[in-house]
Amino acid sequence: RQSSIVNRQSSIVNRQSSIVNRQSSIVNRQSLGPGMYLDIENWNRRDTFHFFKTYDNPFFNIVADVDVTRLREYVRRHELSFFITSLYLTNRTANDIENFRYRIQGDKIRVYESVYAGSTVLNEDDTFGFCYFPYQDSFREYYRVGVAALADYRSGRSFDPRDDADDVLHYSVIPWVSFRSFSHARKYNSADSVPKLVMGKYREDAGRLQMPLSVEVHHSLMDGVHVGRYFQKLQAYLDDPETVLDV
Repeated sequence: RQSSIVNRQSSIVNRQSSIVNRQSSIVNRQSLGPGMYLDIENWNRRDTFHFFKTYDNPFFNIVADVDVTRLREYVRRHELSFFITSLYLTNRTANDIENFRYRIQGDKIRVYESVYAGSTVLNEDDTFGFCYFPYQDSFREYYRVGVAALADYRSGRSFDPRDDADDVLHYSVIPWVSFRSFSHARKYNSADSVPKLVMGKYREDAGRLQMPLSVEVHHSLMDGVHVGRYFQKLQAYLDDPETVLDV
């Protein structure tokens, strides 16, 4: 009988623990206040946010290789643009991780439902401009819109940095260099908190294709663990592109 009582008590404790976990999950989901702003005071990174917010340069940068062997095979088989396809996968990964959708607006943190890619594009005269790729969950639709966006840029080429937009990811592409580090030009008096991604030249290493990827983010909004998760999730997509690329 005592054993039965112990088992019932253990069952009650487990149910109570389950209730606490569900309540904790509810609290986390309700952390967004009116207007899709984060409830900073109840955020577990509140102190970290305030600590880095006053830094002259609060950004940190991680450069690592990602294996694009399967991705290149896939785009060649389906006659796709490697650029637009890799843009979709890196953009999708950022949208998968909530911190990549945080933006500092004054004393608040805005949380966007999704963010889109804005990338440098090389012109024929070796200058560059900016092209924007509206985010679509479906790769097929993203690709269609992306091809149209590039065509529109080529036909009406303009230098449009969209300095006032923050629901964006800033991209650059350096296809001539398999770099090991990267540093961005920066206005230190600006309120910029937009993540910046740079894709480099892929190279063969032990029979695999490795592409350097630079990810630069605002330390008030995320830490190394979030960037680490970004690389892990992106690599999972790259290793099995068929799961997300609905051609």
